[in-house]
Amino acid sequence: MAMNFKIFETEGIASQYAADIVRKQFNNNPTSIVVFALNDEHNHFYRELHEEMAINPVDASQIHVFDYDNAGAEFLNMGIVKDQLHSVKKTVNIDEEIKETAKTKENKGKLTMFVGTINADGTVGYREVNSDSDKGLLTAREIVLLVTGADKANAIAQLYSTSETNTNFEAGNLKSHRMTTVILDWEAAQGLPADVREYYYSVFS
Repeated sequence: MAMNFKIFETEGIASQYAADIVRKQFNNNPTSIVVFALNDEHNHFYRELHEEMAINPVDASQIHVFDYDNAGAEFLNMGIVKDQLHSVKKTVNIDEEIKETAKTKENKGKLTMFVGTINADGTVGYREVNSDSDKGLLTAREIVLLVTGADKANAIAQLYSTSETNTNFEAGNLKSHRMTTVILDWEAAQGLPADVREYYYSVFS
Protein backbone atom coordinates (compact mmCIF):
# COMPACT_ATOMS: atom_id res chain seq x y z
CA MET A 1 0.00 0.00 0.00
CA ALA A 2 1.38 3.39 -1.04
CA MET A 3 -1.11 5.38 1.03
CA ASN A 4 0.35 7.90 3.46
CA PHE A 5 -1.56 9.56 6.30
CA LYS A 6 -0.71 13.01 7.60
CA ILE A 7 -2.59 14.24 10.66
CA PHE A 8 -2.90 17.81 11.93
CA GLU A 9 -4.73 19.36 14.84
CA THR A 10 -7.24 21.52 12.96
CA GLU A 11 -9.00 21.77 9.62
CA GLY A 12 -7.16 25.01 8.92
CA ILE A 13 -3.70 23.52 9.41
CA ALA A 14 -4.62 20.44 7.37
CA SER A 15 -5.90 22.65 4.55
CA GLN A 16 -2.74 24.75 4.67
CA TYR A 17 -0.59 21.64 4.33
CA ALA A 18 -2.64 20.39 1.36
CA ALA A 19 -2.41 23.80 -0.30
CA ASP A 20 1.36 23.82 0.15
CA ILE A 21 1.63 20.47 -1.63
CA VAL A 22 -0.36 21.82 -4.59
CA ARG A 23 1.57 25.07 -4.77
CA LYS A 24 4.85 23.14 -4.81
CA GLN A 25 3.46 20.90 -7.57
CA PHE A 26 2.65 23.97 -9.66
CA ASN A 27 6.11 25.37 -9.00
CA ASN A 28 8.06 22.17 -9.64
CA ASN A 29 6.12 21.16 -12.75
CA PRO A 30 4.93 24.25 -14.69
CA THR A 31 3.09 22.03 -17.21
CA SER A 32 0.98 20.29 -14.55
CA ILE A 33 -2.53 19.05 -15.26
CA VAL A 34 -4.45 19.04 -11.97
CA VAL A 35 -8.04 18.00 -11.21
CA PHE A 36 -9.81 19.50 -8.19
CA ALA A 37 -12.90 17.82 -6.68
CA LEU A 38 -12.91 18.89 -3.03
CA ASN A 39 -16.66 19.00 -2.49
CA ASP A 40 -17.30 20.12 1.14
CA GLU A 41 -13.59 20.69 1.85
CA HIS A 42 -13.14 23.47 -0.70
CA ASN A 43 -13.65 26.61 1.41
CA HIS A 44 -10.59 26.38 3.65
CA PHE A 45 -8.46 24.82 0.93
CA TYR A 46 -8.90 27.47 -1.75
CA ARG A 47 -8.36 30.27 0.73
CA GLU A 48 -5.08 28.66 1.83
CA LEU A 49 -3.97 27.97 -1.76
CA HIS A 50 -4.64 31.58 -2.72
CA GLU A 51 -2.51 32.79 0.20
CA GLU A 52 0.28 30.31 -0.63
CA MET A 53 0.45 31.50 -4.24
CA ALA A 54 0.32 35.15 -3.21
CA ILE A 55 3.35 34.67 -0.97
CA ASN A 56 5.15 32.28 -3.33
CA PRO A 57 4.10 33.12 -6.91
CA VAL A 58 4.37 30.42 -9.56
CA ASP A 59 4.51 30.48 -13.35
CA ALA A 60 0.98 29.40 -14.20
CA SER A 61 1.23 30.06 -17.95
CA GLN A 62 1.15 26.35 -18.90
CA ILE A 63 -0.79 24.85 -15.98
CA HIS A 64 -4.15 23.26 -16.79
CA VAL A 65 -6.79 23.07 -14.06
CA PHE A 66 -9.90 20.89 -14.28
CA ASP A 67 -12.39 22.28 -11.80
CA TYR A 68 -15.27 20.16 -10.49
CA ASP A 69 -15.83 22.63 -7.63
CA ASN A 70 -16.97 25.61 -9.71
CA ALA A 71 -14.14 27.60 -8.16
CA GLY A 72 -13.22 29.42 -11.37
CA ALA A 73 -12.97 32.86 -9.80
CA GLU A 74 -10.56 31.51 -7.18
CA PHE A 75 -8.24 30.03 -9.82
CA LEU A 76 -8.30 33.14 -11.99
CA ASN A 77 -7.32 35.21 -8.96
CA MET A 78 -4.39 32.83 -8.45
CA GLY A 79 -3.15 33.50 -11.97
CA ILE A 80 -4.41 30.41 -13.79
CA VAL A 81 -4.88 31.31 -17.47
CA LYS A 82 -8.58 31.50 -18.39
CA ASP A 83 -8.22 29.27 -21.47
CA GLN A 84 -6.49 26.64 -19.31
CA LEU A 85 -9.14 26.63 -16.61
CA HIS A 86 -11.70 23.96 -17.42
CA SER A 87 -15.03 23.76 -15.61
CA VAL A 88 -15.95 20.08 -15.67
CA LYS A 89 -19.34 18.41 -15.62
CA LYS A 90 -19.40 15.61 -13.11
CA THR A 91 -20.47 13.04 -15.69
CA VAL A 92 -17.64 13.53 -18.21
CA ASN A 93 -14.86 11.05 -18.89
CA ILE A 94 -11.99 13.07 -17.44
CA ASP A 95 -9.35 11.10 -19.33
CA GLU A 96 -10.92 11.98 -22.69
CA GLU A 97 -11.61 15.55 -21.57
CA ILE A 98 -7.94 16.12 -20.75
CA LYS A 99 -6.76 14.71 -24.06
CA GLU A 100 -9.23 16.84 -26.00
CA THR A 101 -8.66 20.15 -24.23
CA ALA A 102 -5.29 20.15 -22.47
CA LYS A 103 -2.86 17.84 -24.25
CA THR A 104 0.38 19.49 -25.34
CA LYS A 105 3.81 18.28 -26.36
CA GLU A 106 5.07 19.18 -22.89
CA ASN A 107 2.40 17.57 -20.71
CA LYS A 108 1.46 14.68 -23.09
CA GLY A 109 -2.10 14.84 -21.80
CA LYS A 110 -1.21 12.99 -18.60
CA LEU A 111 -3.06 13.83 -15.39
CA THR A 112 -0.43 15.00 -12.92
CA MET A 113 -2.43 15.29 -9.71
CA PHE A 114 -5.92 14.72 -8.38
CA VAL A 115 -6.83 16.88 -5.36
CA GLY A 116 -10.05 15.73 -3.72
CA THR A 117 -11.73 14.43 -0.62
CA ILE A 118 -13.39 11.35 0.82
CA ASN A 119 -17.03 11.96 1.67
CA ALA A 120 -18.76 10.64 4.77
CA ASP A 121 -20.28 7.80 2.73
CA GLY A 122 -16.89 6.72 1.38
CA THR A 123 -17.25 8.17 -2.11
CA VAL A 124 -14.41 10.23 -3.54
CA GLY A 125 -14.73 13.83 -4.72
CA TYR A 126 -18.27 13.68 -6.06
CA ARG A 127 -20.47 10.64 -6.49
CA GLU A 128 -20.78 11.23 -10.22
CA VAL A 129 -17.03 11.56 -10.79
CA ASN A 130 -15.31 8.44 -12.16
CA SER A 131 -12.80 8.49 -9.33
CA ASP A 132 -12.55 4.72 -9.05
CA SER A 133 -11.92 4.12 -12.75
CA ASP A 134 -8.59 3.25 -14.33
CA LYS A 135 -9.63 5.65 -17.09
CA GLY A 136 -10.59 8.35 -14.61
CA LEU A 137 -8.99 10.09 -11.69
CA LEU A 138 -6.93 7.05 -10.65
CA THR A 139 -4.75 7.72 -13.70
CA ALA A 140 -3.23 10.68 -11.81
CA ARG A 141 0.44 10.32 -10.96
CA GLU A 142 -0.32 11.62 -7.47
CA ILE A 143 -3.50 11.80 -5.40
CA VAL A 144 -3.95 14.24 -2.51
CA LEU A 145 -7.06 13.89 -0.33
CA LEU A 146 -8.09 16.44 2.28
CA VAL A 147 -10.50 14.91 4.82
CA THR A 148 -11.67 16.82 7.89
CA GLY A 149 -14.43 16.68 10.47
CA ALA A 150 -15.88 14.13 12.86
CA ASP A 151 -18.47 13.04 10.28
CA LYS A 152 -15.63 11.60 8.14
CA ALA A 153 -14.12 9.43 10.89
CA ASN A 154 -16.16 6.33 10.01
CA ALA A 155 -15.13 6.60 6.35
CA ILE A 156 -11.48 6.83 7.42
CA ALA A 157 -11.92 3.77 9.65
CA GLN A 158 -13.34 1.82 6.71
CA LEU A 159 -10.58 3.09 4.43
CA TYR A 160 -7.91 1.88 6.84
CA SER A 161 -9.44 -1.55 7.29
CA THR A 162 -10.61 -2.24 3.73
CA SER A 163 -8.64 -4.62 1.54
CA GLU A 164 -7.16 -3.19 -1.64
CA THR A 165 -9.19 -5.71 -3.61
CA ASN A 166 -12.55 -4.66 -2.12
CA THR A 167 -13.87 -2.43 -4.89
CA ASN A 168 -17.33 -2.12 -3.27
CA PHE A 169 -15.93 0.69 -1.12
CA GLU A 170 -14.91 3.42 -3.54
CA ALA A 171 -12.23 5.06 -1.39
CA GLY A 172 -10.64 1.63 -0.86
CA ASN A 173 -9.62 1.61 -4.52
CA LEU A 174 -7.14 4.37 -3.72
CA LYS A 175 -5.07 1.96 -1.64
CA SER A 176 -3.78 0.36 -4.82
CA HIS A 177 -2.62 3.69 -6.24
CA ARG A 178 1.13 4.20 -6.31
CA MET A 179 1.08 7.58 -4.52
CA THR A 180 -1.86 8.67 -2.36
CA THR A 181 -1.61 11.13 0.53
CA VAL A 182 -4.55 11.43 2.94
CA ILE A 183 -4.41 14.65 4.97
CA LEU A 184 -6.58 14.59 8.10
CA ASP A 185 -7.52 16.86 10.92
CA TRP A 186 -7.66 15.37 14.41
CA GLU A 187 -11.41 14.79 14.28
CA ALA A 188 -11.38 12.80 11.04
CA ALA A 189 -8.31 10.92 12.26
CA GLN A 190 -10.36 9.39 15.08
CA GLY A 191 -11.24 6.71 12.56
CA LEU A 192 -7.69 5.37 12.66
CA PRO A 193 -6.46 2.97 15.36
CA ALA A 194 -5.10 4.88 18.35
CA ASP A 195 -1.46 3.84 17.82
CA VAL A 196 -1.57 4.75 14.13
CA ARG A 197 -3.26 8.05 14.87
CA GLU A 198 -0.77 9.01 17.58
CA TYR A 199 2.20 8.08 15.37
CA TYR A 200 1.16 10.18 12.38
CA TYR A 201 0.06 13.06 14.56
CA SER A 202 3.37 13.13 16.41
CA VAL A 203 5.30 13.11 13.14
CA PHE A 204 3.41 15.95 11.49
CA SER A 205 2.11 18.09 14.36
